[in-house]
Amino acid sequence: MVIAFNQLRRIEKNVILLPEFSLTVQKGDIITVQSENEYIGHFFELLNHPDYIPQNAITIQTGGFRNVHLFQQTDGLYKRLTVTQMLRFWCNLYKKEPDLENLLNLCELQSCAYKKVKHLTFSEQQRLLFAAALIHQTDVFIFEDPSLGLDLQSKHVLHNILIHLSNQGAAVLVFTPTLEEAIRLGNLVYRYSDRGIQQLEQDAEKVEEIVETEHEEEPTSMQVQLDKISAKIEDKIILFNPLEIDYIESCDGQTYLFVNHEEFASSSTIKYLEERLQPLGFFRCHRSYLVNLQRVREIIIWSKNSYSLSLDNSAKSTIPLSKGNYSKLKELIRL
Repeated sequence: MVIAFNQLRRIEKNVILLPEFSLTVQKGDIITVQSENEYIGHFFELLNHPDYIPQNAITIQTGGFRNVHLFQQTDGLYKRLTVTQMLRFWCNLYKKEPDLENLLNLCELQSCAYKKVKHLTFSEQQRLLFAAALIHQTDVFIFEDPSLGLDLQSKHVLHNILIHLSNQGAAVLVFTPTLEEAIRLGNLVYRYSDRGIQQLEQDAEKVEEIVETEHEEEPTSMQVQLDKISAKIEDKIILFNPLEIDYIESCDGQTYLFVNHEEFASSSTIKYLEERLQPLGFFRCHRSYLVNLQRVREIIIWSKNSYSLSLDNSAKSTIPLSKGNYSKLKELIRL
């Protein structure tokens, strides 16, 4: 154990700002937690004021909070400094010998090493902030939605940096509001909601299929196969042409249809929809996702165990592709 959260919670004026949070992060772990932005904000607010944290609610193996690096969206940069000057500043701050060439390579900042921070793109500035984590060299790194607003190349950089920190023996904890990012970045994935924290079992697909099959009714000979997929909004039922649907997500026992960047709840299980839509070109790319292959623009390979699908829709959505289904997809599209 490097850091452990022991029934951490926050209640003010009888309002639960943070539900109970219990989690242990070991050396070399990359744990991602998908949660609402509100909970993530309250969590980091509490970490920034450790004096308000109840005794024994957080256990850190060595060094206390001095041994924890927090990466937050509010972190700033000195805009008049160059990238190299910023790196040297952090090296002096953390009393580390500068290895500028290695830092620039890891963060892919070689081309802008002598450019002033104010002239960097947003993604380049974020990659520069990632360098601060590499320089700090603590045992615990906690990230607040680090992939927010990043371009594709910077997401690759972030993924490689997390792996690098893990290989150095650090304990890495990442909070993100997006399930796709949580799956892509983490070795262990959790959901944190008003019901507390629950681990997503990455190998539980067969169990899920068995449970769903038990609850689905066997079709009778009198049933008619419809080519519309239904969703409900308040007291209305909407019928979608299947080819209108970009992808389908299963989350906390509820199924959602994503159509033109809008989200609609469906009463059908993802397993049932898979069986109906597979002949129409839909593919079960992940335990929680069913994608319309006509919307897939590219397959993104983050590492040998991490993949995503980029969609050609107005939102430019990316959704996870599991390792096992990557092989099935290659066979299906004859790669």
